[in-house]
Amino acid sequence: MISKFKQFVFLIAVVVAAACSEEDEKLTVAVEDAPLLAQLDINRVALDQTNPGNPAVTISWNKASYGLPTLVTYVVEFATEDSFENPVNALTTSNTEATLSVSALNNTANALGFVPFEWQQAYIRIKSSIGTQTSNVSYSEPIEISINPYFSYPYDDYYLVGAATAADWNNDNNNPLLFRNAFNENEYTYTGRFLADAFKILINRGAWAPQYGQDGGSLVLRATDDDPDPPVITSETAGYRTFTVNFATGAFSFEDVAAVGDAFTSVSVTGDNGSSVELTPLSFDPHIWYVRSTQLQAGSISFLANGSTTYGGSTEFSGVATVDGGNIPVPVKDDYEIWFNDITGDYAMIPLNFSK
Repeated sequence: MISKFKQFVFLIAVVVAAACSEEDEKLTVAVEDAPLLAQLDINRVALDQTNPGNPAVTISWNKASYGLPTLVTYVVEFATEDSFENPVNALTTSNTEATLSVSALNNTANALGFVPFEWQQAYIRIKSSIGTQTSNVSYSEPIEISINPYFSYPYDDYYLVGAATAADWNNDNNNPLLFRNAFNENEYTYTGRFLADAFKILINRGAWAPQYGQDGGSLVLRATDDDPDPPVITSETAGYRTFTVNFATGAFSFEDVAAVGDAFTSVSVTGDNGSSVELTPLSFDPHIWYVRSTQLQAGSISFLANGSTTYGGSTEFSGVATVDGGNIPVPVKDDYEIWFNDITGDYAMIPLNFSK
């Protein structure tokens, strides 16, 4: 009888403990003190692209208090207005100090929509929370900072090399550029003449690594010169073909082009300031036009074909130009490498002093 009574008491205790545990999980913890953000030692920061890894700004704050020992997570937020309607998260930490590098602060400025090479005002605040669900959020009062960001070209570019292509097996022979999809930064295409032979993809002209080959029908990266060469990609037939590749998935494919018209007789780039430069066709494939370096002013350009027909587009750096398609944006003054495909209207513009 006593044993059964003890078991009953133990069962009640377990139920009560479980109920208390459930209640504890529902309890909210009051914020006693929000984080207090210290004023910056330097509140005007001109960012230098030549030293992207250098520290740009150090932000510190007093620890938020929640009245009991608990891990506090802090997010450093930036915004263009002190109302923080559209904040950008610069970093997350459990410390009470954070240093942003030049590149990290520049990326934050880009995310805020700042114009390169102009002074603009931003606001910083600290968001604190506890637990894995970021509960019990509190915010510091904001402080101001002025940032002069540089322009950052965010894309990778890829080039053809090999006996199937215009460059042959020469890694620095005006190797043709793959055209990036303006709406999918991982997808690239090249519509042009291929020989029935092998080729690979280079990331930098003049260097054999990094490069892409294939194995089992999927792309394989050779990251360094010490890594083994992957097998070649092969165009099984000669003629005009569209080569499509996705560098995120490793998938690639070929599609024959049914009909190819006459190449344009001329292609030039015209800027909105009246400047103009002639493009040169590849001798291997006269449908592919290029200029390796020409200065463009910030503003816009269009392509003039055969001396009379204007081709334009709406996306910067890459896209598909159409007849009377508008002005192609040029976001920053620089020397540009420009490619144009008169079969598809594909265009590509690489700012040479800002590219990777």
